[in-house]
Amino acid sequence: MKPIEVLARATTPDGEEMKLWRRDGVWSLDVGGAELMSSRAHGSERALATLACAPIAGRARPRVLVGGLGFGFTLRAALDDLPATAEVVVSELFELVIEANRGEAGGLAGRPLDDPRTRLDPRDVHDALAGGPFDAILLDVDDGPEAFTLQRNRRLYSASGLPRISRSLTPGGILAVWSAGPDDAFLARLKQAGFLARVETARGMDGGRGNRHTIFLAQKP
Repeated sequence: MKPIEVLARATTPDGEEMKLWRRDGVWSLDVGGAELMSSRAHGSERALATLACAPIAGRARPRVLVGGLGFGFTLRAALDDLPATAEVVVSELFELVIEANRGEAGGLAGRPLDDPRTRLDPRDVHDALAGGPFDAILLDVDDGPEAFTLQRNRRLYSASGLPRISRSLTPGGILAVWSAGPDDAFLARLKQAGFLARVETARGMDGGRGNRHTIFLAQKP
């Protein structure tokens, strides 16, 4: 087995170590020793964008907010599904992740930051919501509603946070949330916040392989 090549380190606001590393061509990002993302498994990240963008792709000038850049696969899929008139704002708080995508890791998803429709917002996605209204908001933040990387991310998925997201959406706009697994309590909160909500699942890897991840889809009436 080839050795791990540690490419960058940072500390999260919660004091956890964030580590970007590569082994045998596979890129990974760890937080506190737990793997947050890997370039090996991104099928469900692409599905998140495809499911959210399909209903709004026919709008004249759709605006989309992607919360969490990762290795760029969700952003890439959104750009692929949207017209030339679209604007896609990607919110990414961690400079380590931004610089990785501007560098060699950017080639993993075809350098979506270089697309003229992309606008980078280097802030917490909670703050980026103020740039709305958006026709779709895609959240791939932490492991979903459990939010293990930053405790403050839990506010996005709370009973008070979901109405804020709703106010940042246009009528008929779509909220899509990636989650490592099912969460009945979160689905109930979506409905209590007035969304028309349902759940889809997608495999983490191509070819129907890998873990089955959950995608919450919620439409603003």
